[in-house]
Amino acid sequence: MSALQDFLAAREIWQVPLAASVIAGALLGALGVFVVLRRTVFVSAALTQLSTLGLVATLLAEERLHIETEHASEQLLVAIAFSVVGALILGALRPRRLPAEATVGTAWVVSSALVVLGASRLVHAAHDLGGMVFGNAVAVPASDLAVIAAVAVLCAVVHGLFAKELAFTSFDAETAQAVGMRVQLWDSVLFLTIGLAIPVTARALGALPVFAFLTLPAAGALLLGVRFRLAFPLAAALGVVAAAGGYVLSWLWEIPTGATMVALAALLAAPAALRRLAG
Repeated sequence: MSALQDFLAAREIWQVPLAASVIAGALLGALGVFVVLRRTVFVSAALTQLSTLGLVATLLAEERLHIETEHASEQLLVAIAFSVVGALILGALRPRRLPAEATVGTAWVVSSALVVLGASRLVHAAHDLGGMVFGNAVAVPASDLAVIAAVAVLCAVVHGLFAKELAFTSFDAETAQAVGMRVQLWDSVLFLTIGLAIPVTARALGALPVFAFLTLPAAGALLLGVRFRLAFPLAAALGVVAAAGGYVLSWLWEIPTGATMVALAALLAAPAALRRLAG
């Protein structure tokens, strides 16, 4: 009980990080339904690498060109810009002869190579890159919480207003195009919301939990066989439980926060997977 009492007594420390984790879990869980059903799970890794490339670019600009980019807000803006541009390009490209994974995989491998090359040229700021990339869910500033909340609201509004268009063009593109819908436009809108969500949540939680929350909650919800519309709130709820529960358990047991969130997300998705296998 002492660990729990200590946790409750330190609420001023964990209130903001926990709130950021909960919002991120809900946002990524809901967006993950599209990612999983479209079979573009690798998209989160690609966009995370693109946002990392943006961070490397800001650090290089600071070191080599003496451009002032040391402020967190400037670094986040550049990371968002790289991720959003990459998302718009991926959304605009719907290859006819290659699966979507080929395009996303190419974006990931090229951006990863550029990150490695750019990081190798860093001198003084190399030690800063790890914290920027992997995040620190235990110590999220209020400014990051505000950004995550704003992005979550924006994504919710976009998906609420254009739910039918996004679903139709995502899962029946040929029919949607036949009736005159602009499939590439709606693909770009979808990828834009994902491209906005990834860098802001990765900055707070880290790349590993972001990838997990974009896949595991949605997979768990879909494996239960629920209706398409119900998959979104269910995946969001699973993301919230994994994020909040993982944060609390990591605090009580003094273990890594991000890895605990991922493990709990996998544990929550396991019953649905076992049910599907048994059926």
